[in-house]
Amino acid sequence: MPVRDRRGHPAAVAASFPTARSCRFAGRGRSAMRTRLAALLVITALCAACGRAGAPTEPLRELEKSRAGDLDVVLLTSDDGLTTGKDTVAIEFRSSSDGGLVDVGTVKANATMPMTGMAPMFAPVDVAPTSVPGRYLATSELSMAGEWRLSLEWDGPAGRGSTTFSPAVN
Repeated sequence: MPVRDRRGHPAAVAASFPTARSCRFAGRGRSAMRTRLAALLVITALCAACGRAGAPTEPLRELEKSRAGDLDVVLLTSDDGLTTGKDTVAIEFRSSSDGGLVDVGTVKANATMPMTGMAPMFAPVDVAPTSVPGRYLATSELSMAGEWRLSLEWDGPAGRGSTTFSPAVN
């Protein structure tokens, strides 16, 4: 009768498995391994969540800038510009005196495209604050290439204001 280990593996296979004495976690049982695995999963989940803190991770470049009172309002994108379909841009409100970001509170936006001989096209724009005060993300779905008019209005700690941009959409 051939020699087998307690799990029924042949002797050659059984010899290739580590023994309890050679195992690094010998004497601690499976609970130590499970604890370490659970800790690793928690750390991985936290790292993944921190990576989505609300600000784009790619380097941003300035698309357009507009002055509104004591503020410079800047459109930033990680691409070469706006594109048709769903697209997101960052909007920053900066102090015109020192360039620091300014929390302006609630921001509303809409996009319109003038059409010769026709009614203008409208597109909704959703604006949400990021974890960085003074920086917002605007998401829109522009259905046609051309020059769109992006109107912004805000109301909050820095007062009330508005501005308009005319970015080209590719």
